[in-house]
Amino acid sequence: MIHRLTDWLLALFIRGDDSTADPATRARYGFLEGWVSIVTNLILSAVKAFLGLSLNSVSLLADAAHTFSDVLTSVVVILGFHAARRRPDKEHPYGHGRIEFVATLIIALLLGLVGLEFARSSLERLLHGSRVTGTTAAALIMLASGAVKEVMARVSIDLGRRIQSGALVADAWHHRSDALASVLVAGAIVAARYGFYSLDAVFGLLVSALIVYTAWELGRSAGSTLMGEAPTVGLVQEIIELAKAVPGVLSVHDLAVHDYGNVKAVSLHIVVDECLSFGHAHAIAAQVESRIRERIPGTVVVHVDPNNVSEDEDEETALTQLS
Repeated sequence: MIHRLTDWLLALFIRGDDSTADPATRARYGFLEGWVSIVTNLILSAVKAFLGLSLNSVSLLADAAHTFSDVLTSVVVILGFHAARRRPDKEHPYGHGRIEFVATLIIALLLGLVGLEFARSSLERLLHGSRVTGTTAAALIMLASGAVKEVMARVSIDLGRRIQSGALVADAWHHRSDALASVLVAGAIVAARYGFYSLDAVFGLLVSALIVYTAWELGRSAGSTLMGEAPTVGLVQEIIELAKAVPGVLSVHDLAVHDYGNVKAVSLHIVVDECLSFGHAHAIAAQVESRIRERIPGTVVVHVDPNNVSEDEDEETALTQLS
């Protein structure tokens, strides 16, 4: 169902080239996710803020602020994709794709600040006490809000996976944390009707913990990629298999992958028979480069070693680093 909803949104708002390796197409995916999130979150945050003021509920007001913060993170997503689609230039020969990782870090920072503020206000409410009124209608509205946010999260994850974008997946988790927070707030409102007023502050602290944890995970992932995280085993194996599928390639070693967001810079050594002519070995290397580029957008550089020099090298030593 989510996949079909994503397909419908793409057909409605995205026209022309659908190559997800193209920075302009990636940007359109990001703009779609960002604008849908902004419009939906503005509506939800206004509803939650009105109910929070009416019911004097700190957890509901906190959740409204959390939802509104999603608007800010979606703006960051849009700006990030706008910058990432710029073509390579003299200062950035591999393009501007890494801005997506920077955008993810900004989203994580904003999320963490919101979580800490929620924790402060919830702890103050818990220590000093304050009566909270609640209605079944308000709780149902919060549950409905949680359902909407979960749908938004799944659509964002689907879009992010289609273009391999960490920023969209990060924004999706922002939506999902808000969905879970809405469920907790609904529980607090129902509990208040039966006189358990302190649960409002307790659930507010739970929401805060959830937000801070999500922010940490998003920031850790994006920061690790920017610092030079090793490529996944799956990516390494895929490159090795593509290279070894070319006739004449005996083994692969010294594989390095540098991640620039929408493109990757791949370098590797292949081992060929020492008896091959220079021209034949060069042709094999060119074929390896072509096959890898067809599957992995970016640049590929292949160095050729004769087998009498690289007898001890194989694909077990292929993994170096991703930066």
